Amino acid sequence: MDIVIPLALQSASSIRTGCREFCRPAGIQTDMSNRTHHHDAERPTDRLARASPGRRGCGNGLTHLVFLFLVQALATVFADTTPDEYPAGSRIEWQHFEPSLFQQARSGNRSLFLYFHGQWCSWCRDFQEESLEQDGVVASLHAGYIPVLIDLDRRRDLFTRYGGRGLPFVVILDARDEIRGRFTGHVGAGDLVRILTEGRRQISITGRELTPTDAPIDSVEAFLKMLDEVYDPNTRRLGGSAMFGTLSKRPQPWTLSFLLHQETWRERMPGLLDQVIEDLADHEEGGFFFFHDPDQPDSKRALETSKRLDLNAAFLWLFADAYARLGEDRYRTVVERGLDYLEAHLWQPDEQRFHTSQHSDPCYYAQPRATRLTLAPPVVDRTSYADASGQAIAALVRAAEALEDPTLLAWAGAALEGLDRHLRTDKGYLHALSPEGKPELEGYLPAQVWPGIAWQLYHSASGTAPVDRQQELLRNVARFYDAGLNAYRERTSEALEPWVETRTQAALAWWLATLPREAVKAAGIDPERVHARLFIAPGADPDDVALGFRALNSR
Repeated sequence: MDIVIPLALQSASSIRTGCREFCRPAGIQTDMSNRTHHHDAERPTDRLARASPGRRGCGNGLTHLVFLFLVQALATVFADTTPDEYPAGSRIEWQHFEPSLFQQARSGNRSLFLYFHGQWCSWCRDFQEESLEQDGVVASLHAGYIPVLIDLDRRRDLFTRYGGRGLPFVVILDARDEIRGRFTGHVGAGDLVRILTEGRRQISITGRELTPTDAPIDSVEAFLKMLDEVYDPNTRRLGGSAMFGTLSKRPQPWTLSFLLHQETWRERMPGLLDQVIEDLADHEEGGFFFFHDPDQPDSKRALETSKRLDLNAAFLWLFADAYARLGEDRYRTVVERGLDYLEAHLWQPDEQRFHTSQHSDPCYYAQPRATRLTLAPPVVDRTSYADASGQAIAALVRAAEALEDPTLLAWAGAALEGLDRHLRTDKGYLHALSPEGKPELEGYLPAQVWPGIAWQLYHSASGTAPVDRQQELLRNVARFYDAGLNAYRERTSEALEPWVETRTQAALAWWLATLPREAVKAAGIDPERVHARLFIAPGADPDDVALGFRALNSR
């Protein structure tokens, strides 16, 4: 029998009580090879010098001086105690995911405990310290499980395959690769011990449980109807109730992009866009934070302050299109400041590559910009990913067109050159480039789709259309066709059963819709096989399919 862990229990156990690390002066660094710090003084340009409304402050005068004194003093005390990235210091004997682990599980009569995490994720740090590393949990894992630690970004294929929707995410598998339990969120140590020792199947979901009468949304008309139901004019969010539950707690940039091009939503869009800026924009340094919970009464706990390249790229694309379509100068400012952020923190010009994320640090981000300049900024994960980089490059092209700025198109071209140099192979793009420069993971469909989108937009904007290159990119996708699924599978690895991801299919549908039909046909790709996968199951994220429905809507 499935037992649902109440969301209230998860959220209550994950509440933070304050900043985990004291803000450090800019001169204090950490000794972590996959981290980097960027300072405004190192930037080739400084667009951020202009004033902008809505900046947060921390007071001034004597209060501000006292604050700076305490920051310097505390940083001196704690400079040598900054923790290494997890699992450094863990008491759990973590394994890397390998298919051979299932044989090990059979031999030892154990289950696999998969823990998906992100170094940038503050909720993961809470879960690790307050639950995973507690004595009872450590003992229970040692007694009956093979603990497997998985970085969400490096193995997003596994995250989606096992139904991941947020972090922290735990999946318990038996030796036959059958899911015996899974949950998203911070489960307390006592509850986690009971899950591990009693061996009951535990499933935690968001929204509501499915019923036999639930039908997926598989058309543009049904999608628009659902979005109309959840639109809340009072909060200016997609936060009402429908069969999908509440949508307001997850950013929805692709859904908003879809709605931006719907004439019936034109009057609603400024309010929706302005609310996104209020909820998620960093008014000091530009860019967007990862998550905002409007239902959290404590404003200090409502914001997850990590910044991710993929989400920032999606918002950059959205607001570039909003400026082009609505002509509001405030959206141009959002785009310019988003570009400033990418350039200052997530772009490495000497290697022509984007980095993937900047860690959460509520202490740092609570300060005004003048104070931040005296502090070491949150660390950056210097791993590069083909899909996220493709999204960022595509967003640069959209911004170049909206702002009529040819330097942005040149930036996109340089990033594409770097992407090809680092991750392109004769079989397509690899998924990742480690901070040390090691390429990782072949045969991943999103790593083909988003570079393809980026190249298509760049060729269109620059007036070039090399047919050979276009066909190469499409043939990379054609290799993913699986006859048993009659679809384009997420991975080509024979070690994993094939599966299909809606979000990837949606991006692929959008890309194919921008190409000549003859070119798609010549590569052996059937768009109808992609369109057949464009639907949302109840409880899924509308952003998963929004790009695909936008493609269908444009036909």
